[in-house]
Amino acid sequence: MAEKRDYYEVLGVARTASPDEIKSAYRKLALQLHPDKNPGNKAAEEKFKEAAEAYEVLSDAEKRAAYDRHGHAGVQGGGGFRTNEDIFGAFRDIFGGDLFGSLFGGRAGGGGGGGRAARGADVAASVELTFPEMAEGTLKTLSIRRRESCATCKGSGSRDGKPPVACRTCGGRGVVGRRMGFVVLQQECETCHGAGSTIASPCGDCGGEGVRAEKAEVRVQIPAGVEDGMVVRVRGEGEAAPRSGVRGDLDVEIHVRPHPIFEREGADLVVKVPVPVSIAALGGELEVPSLQGVNTVKLPPGTTHGRRIRIRGEGLPHPQRHGRGDLYVVVLLDLPESPGRRTRDALEALKAAERDEIGPARRQFSDLVKEHRRLLEKKKK
Repeated sequence: MAEKRDYYEVLGVARTASPDEIKSAYRKLALQLHPDKNPGNKAAEEKFKEAAEAYEVLSDAEKRAAYDRHGHAGVQGGGGFRTNEDIFGAFRDIFGGDLFGSLFGGRAGGGGGGGRAARGADVAASVELTFPEMAEGTLKTLSIRRRESCATCKGSGSRDGKPPVACRTCGGRGVVGRRMGFVVLQQECETCHGAGSTIASPCGDCGGEGVRAEKAEVRVQIPAGVEDGMVVRVRGEGEAAPRSGVRGDLDVEIHVRPHPIFEREGADLVVKVPVPVSIAALGGELEVPSLQGVNTVKLPPGTTHGRRIRIRGEGLPHPQRHGRGDLYVVVLLDLPESPGRRTRDALEALKAAERDEIGPARRQFSDLVKEHRRLLEKKKK
């Protein structure tokens, strides 16, 4: 499979482009690459779909933010169209209603006759993951409610099995024309709602729609490294469309339970480890947990509170490229609130020794305080 191009590169805009700039760039490309302007040109048609996929993501604030942060993995399954009619239906505001149909031979109105192919609605769902499930990726089975093809009429919408007849209002085109000067604008037919046909005897179970609400179970593959709040789109698992149209999509919002040990910073993990004063001062070994096990970390003498120690490759999988993030160990000095007699005696001995053995940080700060005092006294004079 060919690697997908960067969406900003596809539209020819900067990553800082405004929504209006993105919209303008897409419209320009769509006009150039429209299949009716390039009959039989498969390369142009693929670029037409590629541009539509890029615009679908970058025109949506949430999808764009996910793409900017995680690349194509952030909108996995969130781009791509099965047919050109999908594109016309999704971006009619870009094409000026059915303006493309009037300019290029009626294609946007439904392929030159017979009405616009209906598309099922998208379905939203959510799933909660444990931290290990998020880190490793997992397959989840979700129970959802969506509209499925009516079993009684087999999706036709007709009570007696008779096929739909061409709509008398639009003549089967699914759109009606309205002239404005020398330009003819096309709008969805109010009688057939763009289907191009009507049913004389509607099915009693589905009311002639050809679909009815039912429960369904869907298996969703969650990629490793997803973030809390990210949406994974599953193509073709939304609602069925009336009269054998194109199914909608399923948008699954991810919720990740917090971990009792690890905190997350993108693909990196952070673990805060309490360290006794003696080990921080003299150096020593610490046992540090990771997703893969337990590591032994050597602390150098004089380790300060808040110091971060990096363990490469022990973080989360990168959702947009190969490899893993890193694990950061944050040292927290563990000071006893009520020291016992032995600890108190040891601390008193340390206190006495510290009067003579001054560390570099304390010596530097002491010099700064002396200079500050000198300047204040000089100012008083």
